[in-house]
Amino acid sequence: MKAWLDRLVFICAYVLFKVFFAVVIRFPLFVWLRIEGRHHMPKRGPLILLANHLSLFDPVVIWYASPRHICFMGRADIPQMPIVGAIARIAKTVPIRQRSADRNGLKLAIETVQRGEVLGIFPEGELSESGELQPFLPGVLLILRQTKAPIIPVGVSNTQRVMPYGKLYPKPGFCVITVRFGKVIPAEEVLSLGTTEAQLQYLQDRVAELIES
Repeated sequence: MKAWLDRLVFICAYVLFKVFFAVVIRFPLFVWLRIEGRHHMPKRGPLILLANHLSLFDPVVIWYASPRHICFMGRADIPQMPIVGAIARIAKTVPIRQRSADRNGLKLAIETVQRGEVLGIFPEGELSESGELQPFLPGVLLILRQTKAPIIPVGVSNTQRVMPYGKLYPKPGFCVITVRFGKVIPAEEVLSLGTTEAQLQYLQDRVAELIES
């Protein structure tokens, strides 16, 4: 009974927020959202989504642009925040302590993928203050090695116009935000590369190709 109720709450919230963001992104934020390559997203099955990270607005626009729900990895304190924490729990956010060996967070992330969900990761580990793509952290490889799930790279551009670095609230952007989905990368294509450094660089290059210059 509880599982059925949780599913119903999730579906209702999913539809509500799709409609809510469809309105808010256009007005009052004055943003035109350009979505490219969403047909590359598999309709079902486990998937790891990797994206660059310019702004706290990134998860919103990537989630809205995606044809599937995305369980984003986020800061461990998010579920404890008023209102935001409740939304994060409904959205199946995976909490993880940043820049630490958070075994429990990694375990939850692996379980999310193994359930057939899309796990969203910002592998830079934090926002890019300069806007340039930062080196990827190795945590994504731990999840990849355990799940062998395919990867879809995503490039997002201009979200910092809505929520600049260091800001917690959005403002009118008067801009075009681009979300570009790349082709799915089989896990074996990455894991067959010789070293951790080569694997991370390969993934970083695939995301870099999708960022609008």
